[in-house]
Amino acid sequence: MNLRLTSSALALAAMTGPALADVTSEQVWQSWVDYYQSVGYSVTEGKRDKAGDTLTLTDLTIQGGMPESQVSVSIPQVTLSETGDGKVKTVFADQMTGTAHGTDPDGQSYSLPFAVALPGNVIITSGAAQDMTHDFDYPAMDITLTTMTRGDKEHPLPIKVGIAESTGIFHIVAGSPAKYDYTMKSGKITFSGNVDNEEGDKIGFEGNLDDLDLTGEMAVPDGARIEEDMNAALKAGLVMSGVLKSGALAASFDFAGTDEAGEPTSGAGKFDGKGFDLSYSLSQDGMAYQAGSDAGSFELSAADMPFPINYAIESGSFDMQLPVMQSDDAQPFKFAYSLAGLTLGDAIWNLFDAQGQLPRDPASLDIDVTGQMKVVKDIFDPAGLAAAPQEAPAEGTETAEPQPFEPVEVTINQVALDALGAKVNAQGALNAPEGGDMTTPVGEINATYEGVNGLIDKLGAMGLIPEDQIMGVRMMMAMFAKPVAEGEDKLETRLEFREDGTIFANGQQIK
Repeated sequence: MNLRLTSSALALAAMTGPALADVTSEQVWQSWVDYYQSVGYSVTEGKRDKAGDTLTLTDLTIQGGMPESQVSVSIPQVTLSETGDGKVKTVFADQMTGTAHGTDPDGQSYSLPFAVALPGNVIITSGAAQDMTHDFDYPAMDITLTTMTRGDKEHPLPIKVGIAESTGIFHIVAGSPAKYDYTMKSGKITFSGNVDNEEGDKIGFEGNLDDLDLTGEMAVPDGARIEEDMNAALKAGLVMSGVLKSGALAASFDFAGTDEAGEPTSGAGKFDGKGFDLSYSLSQDGMAYQAGSDAGSFELSAADMPFPINYAIESGSFDMQLPVMQSDDAQPFKFAYSLAGLTLGDAIWNLFDAQGQLPRDPASLDIDVTGQMKVVKDIFDPAGLAAAPQEAPAEGTETAEPQPFEPVEVTINQVALDALGAKVNAQGALNAPEGGDMTTPVGEINATYEGVNGLIDKLGAMGLIPEDQIMGVRMMMAMFAKPVAEGEDKLETRLEFREDGTIFANGQQIK
């Protein structure tokens, strides 16, 4: 959950990002400074000069982030000119430089310099000192990386990202909490690069995204330090949400290097997608992430692979909603996942079904689970998650990290799988018994199956299930499933979890 990206993205939009009153250049600049500080960044001015209606700031540094991941941006000059109609025009230097640095998960220090080109950028600010609207227009934004230093070694890292025709509005209302909302639209986004690792493997990539649409809002309480203590900021009233939508994405890559045996290998791949969307929200009431994808396809070929790998989907989605604050009361949660129209290339099918005996219709999977859970530790509180064990573990054993969640109720709204000519569908609900937990749940799960016996017959005829094991598979199925109607390949299961810990399948005790 790399939530610091949220504030960093807002800071970039603001940096490079309606009331009826006048604003001055000093007020506009102070509004930017207050914003950066509210999201965990500091602003250092080299020199300030006011000549007539124009405020000029030179040798600026904006930096911030978490202890293990810092970003610093150097801006040669910013000019803020009062236009005479109560508005202020802000122009940033066409060229900026910066460095991302910190410590990676392996404990190695890293430094990643970058450059940002913003030719023709302009921001028009209107409103009042406590309520400003910044209307920005960036004809082009080009971000360039050249090298990366990890430990004491520098490696080439030529990567370029170009963003065309970015326009939008960033609205700031001062106060406690300070409130921000933004909209941003971009034209085509292009990217390319080459990456070499220490073993000599090389990866090259390039691609483009047709367009991007961003919207969001945030309320930041006075004194909150988002980058330092997200948990405290949430308790103080931090609220944020946003939506990202994209157009078609096309990307390709190629690689060359050595395999695990030290032999040379190479390959290439590509991805084509029709578009996707992402959304998030976070507050002390909980967090939510949703994602959706339109149709997409992927292909991969390599010198050491006997055939290309390719697959495609018609659509996919993901939805996760979780509580974040400790409470003795159970709180709602949700997890949902959907994959529709999954197809595999014929070369993959022919690995195990060269004769085409299995249906190759598009497969689908749907999972929708909701329920109630207790949060025993604030999930954004590092100290709470790092609680010491009550006693030293026995030699040669490991102590499991304490989990912040304790489910007390799980509702299976749907688990549905449609593949290989068979269908499985399940629903049900389980609850923790009084004084117990979900290791001995109470409740019922019902499932139906279509075409499963026919699938077993085909798998047996193909040799994928050994003949001497088919009878065992059918006996196992008979323990849990019973026919719905004679002569039809339809089965059903009713699993009962009772308060005494026993489990019944279709009325017969299995535990």
